[in-house]
Amino acid sequence: MSTQPDFLFPWALVLLPLAALPLLRRSIDTLAWSSVAWLPRDRAGRAVALLWRTAAMLALAAVIVGLAGPGCSGAQKRITGTGAEILILMDGSGSMYSPVSSAGSNTADAPTAGETKNQMARDAIAAFVAQRVNDRFAFMLFGTHPMLAVPFTREHTVIDAAIDATGVGRGMPDTLLDHGLQSAVELFDERARTSSRAIVLVSDGGARLDDVARERIRTGLSRNGVALYFIYLRSGVYSPDLHARPADSDHSPEAELHRFFLSLPTPYRLYQADSPQQVARAMTDIAHNENAPVSFVERLPRQDGSAWCFATALLCCVLLLSLWLMQKRSLR
Repeated sequence: MSTQPDFLFPWALVLLPLAALPLLRRSIDTLAWSSVAWLPRDRAGRAVALLWRTAAMLALAAVIVGLAGPGCSGAQKRITGTGAEILILMDGSGSMYSPVSSAGSNTADAPTAGETKNQMARDAIAAFVAQRVNDRFAFMLFGTHPMLAVPFTREHTVIDAAIDATGVGRGMPDTLLDHGLQSAVELFDERARTSSRAIVLVSDGGARLDDVARERIRTGLSRNGVALYFIYLRSGVYSPDLHARPADSDHSPEAELHRFFLSLPTPYRLYQADSPQQVARAMTDIAHNENAPVSFVERLPRQDGSAWCFATALLCCVLLLSLWLMQKRSLR
């Protein structure tokens, strides 16, 4: 799509007639001479005078146009390759800021002493985002209420900043996963589907979902064709082991949540982790699964052209200064 030129401050263009000021004759240019016919022909002087007026007019016009803020809007770029639309739904409750328990971890995968589950998740997610060039990411926290930190974007610096920001504070007191997951699903509504879609849920616990929430989540995932990945950060032996399929008699929040996810009509995958290495392996497996062909049109930000105008004015001023120095030397 072709770009459209525009101005941020078009009213400044009314000053453009001032660029004609160098055409006015100055009294300093008048020479007292008895007969003009006796003056020698000065072709170089005429050329310099023409060059001086042209440079002065161009400098004034460039400054005025630069102050008007010229630019081009509406530029678009087609992105093709492999990737996905991935929403990272991260638990922001206070329990995520507690140290990772090393119970049950082998020596190779043991977490660093004092490392929190939030830090462990942040490092793995940041590395995951850095590898995904063509993905569009969104980042959302949930706790007392869902908070959309970044809508879908390909700007990795924005996503990285949002991930780093989760390390500030002590987290929220509650883990209302139902509101967070419903908001995450609804974020895909009314979006053109150009690639595979996935929600990566990162949490250290489960939550009890009522029938209304379950139906909304199930319907939303099916309607938007969204796969669900659950990275379950275990808290040592105090958290249930979901890899051993929980029995129906296990009514812990984590077990009930896992059984509900297994009943979804859309793809679901559980990753149980209690060390940074296991979280990293989970993200690597997700990257392998979400690698479908992608093609979409990305809107580019407005291109500002005022810098070119001011650069042109600066060059003209340098030329004027050079001509002035040449004239001063010739008068001596």
